[in-house]
Amino acid sequence: MISQIQGKISKLTEEQVTLELNGLFYELMIPSGLHSELKEARAASSEISLYTLNYIEAGDRKSYHYPRLIGFTRLLDKEFFQLFTTVSGLGFKKGLKSLTIPIKEIATAIEMKDVATLIRLPGFGRRLAEKVVAELNGKMARFALAREGKPLTTVKKEKADIFAEAVEILVQLQYHKAEAEKMVEKAIAANPKIDATDKLISIIFGQETASRKGT
Repeated sequence: MISQIQGKISKLTEEQVTLELNGLFYELMIPSGLHSELKEARAASSEISLYTLNYIEAGDRKSYHYPRLIGFTRLLDKEFFQLFTTVSGLGFKKGLKSLTIPIKEIATAIEMKDVATLIRLPGFGRRLAEKVVAELNGKMARFALAREGKPLTTVKKEKADIFAEAVEILVQLQYHKAEAEKMVEKAIAANPKIDATDKLISIIFGQETASRKGT
């Protein structure tokens, strides 16, 4: 089991990072709030160290299963997330998207049985919030005592970041940068309210498919 990994960033998106270590490349899911911090490390060509969780993701078929890694820059964040996601119905992907307020505030809400605060988290309804309180109340005190921190997950990205990420993905797919920029501009012009890179890439795919059919 991999509990920590250190290496240089070879690829970075809002929700994933790929680290290169001795010729091996490890892909990790990350909370989107870490993107800016990791972006700076990549620009400086610095090595980073991530504390990791391992899990197996079931594929479309029962026989297909994929090993996954989730990375955190702080051990405390990893330990919180590991405990937080022991609640059934709160999987790793939903858990990552829900961390839109600091873990100190989430832990405090659980310890204070503050269901109203937990309902504010993306993907949470009253039933899940009450279940989290019932199962984790009395176990979150050390996280509630943590110093103030930033939310691990960002609610919305700036259009400039989404544009840059989409261009980078297309360049990695062997498109010229100028061509990639035009494709992204066209997609954003047609969908100005777009708020996520993966959605933007899907729109570009749709536009390119329609264009090929029209020729």
